[in-house]
Amino acid sequence: MSAICKIFSECFEAGAKLWVFGSRADLTKRGGDIDLYVETSIQPLQTAIEAKNAFHIKLIKSIGDQKIDIVINNASDSKLIYDIAKTEGVQLL
Repeated sequence: MSAICKIFSECFEAGAKLWVFGSRADLTKRGGDIDLYVETSIQPLQTAIEAKNAFHIKLIKSIGDQKIDIVINNASDSKLIYDIAKTEGVQLL
């Protein structure tokens, strides 16, 4: 997870937050896809999406081609997936 945190810090602003959720929320286990939830203040949305895409590409280059899902929230939008990621996941940054 340290590689994920390092790359996240390169792609997002200071103060942005990162959670891992789903099967990888138990940091002692391996396997399954990597589900990541990002809270960022980057505006507009297109710029936040570009940061997400850069993050994804750098992750694949660093940890190999794996199934990685990244959910991004750059506003006060409230969606169920955001709540699940934050309550059932493990905050990394």
